[in-house]
Amino acid sequence: MRKQSETITVNMKIFVKNNDVNKALRILKKKLLAEGVMKEARENAFFRSKGEKKRLAEKAGKKRWEKKRLQLEQKFIREERNMIRNSRKKKHVQRPNKNSNQSRNSTRSSRTQNIR
Repeated sequence: MRKQSETITVNMKIFVKNNDVNKALRILKKKLLAEGVMKEARENAFFRSKGEKKRLAEKAGKKRWEKKRLQLEQKFIREERNMIRNSRKKKHVQRPNKNSNQSRNSTRSSRTQNIR
């Protein structure tokens, strides 16, 4: 189980500018969320035993892993699609024109005849 680093600010100041209390409140909420104060208050609202904490941590870890696995699967599917698309594009671009090959062959044969 990982422990999050605890960096709690002792004095937090929010200044209200132009009597805009709503904006100041939003800023306060963002700072509290970043500090993890609300999460900590929710966790400490009632007592949880060690066993319960351990079960919740395992459940959260499984959920994180499942989310990561789904993201990886989607990434691989996208990469496969892109590889197929790119291979199709390359095949169409690299096809030589039949007329250009015939003209090359005729010039080669005429050169070889001149050499003999």
